[in-house]
Amino acid sequence: MTIPDVLVRLRAATATAHERLEADLDILNAVGTPEGRRRIVRGFHGLHSGAEAALDPWLSPVPDLDFQARRRRGLLDADLATLGETAEPAPPYPTPTSLPEALGQLYVLEGSTLGGQVIRKRLTGEGGTMDGLSFLDPYGAETGPRWKAFVTVLDRECQSPAQAEAAVRGGLAGFEAARRHLCVAVAA
Repeated sequence: MTIPDVLVRLRAATATAHERLEADLDILNAVGTPEGRRRIVRGFHGLHSGAEAALDPWLSPVPDLDFQARRRRGLLDADLATLGETAEPAPPYPTPTSLPEALGQLYVLEGSTLGGQVIRKRLTGEGGTMDGLSFLDPYGAETGPRWKAFVTVLDRECQSPAQAEAAVRGGLAGFEAARRHLCVAVAA
């Protein structure tokens, strides 16, 4: 499979932000304690609540994307309940100004499903549980095919250099929003 130019650009432009978020969040350690797990889930709940509301007008009408099925707020609501928590109001999330920018923001959220697979394998491999963490593995065995479907839509909708640049802006904004929501939650 040839990697679309827009995906190459997104990966390159967001690599530092991605690495910084992973290092600062240190999710495997964070979910190792009951309070850390609650904080992580609260942070992801706020992130996805804000993101889904901001992205819905842009992404719901996109053919072949099935944005409704990509939403994780329902899983996060259930995860909060499993952990004895309730939802808090979602902090502000950046509003995209174009479809390519919205797809760039979704790149961050969809990419986390790939990371969630890695986290699930490591956590359960070390004897941990996924209790309250279902949002990390929302697609199960369909993670790979759903990622490929997303990349196909991203490539189709971001053909021009201006569209690819808008997707990169969205990806950077998405990582910054994730950092704001998640690192603050873990540090609380």
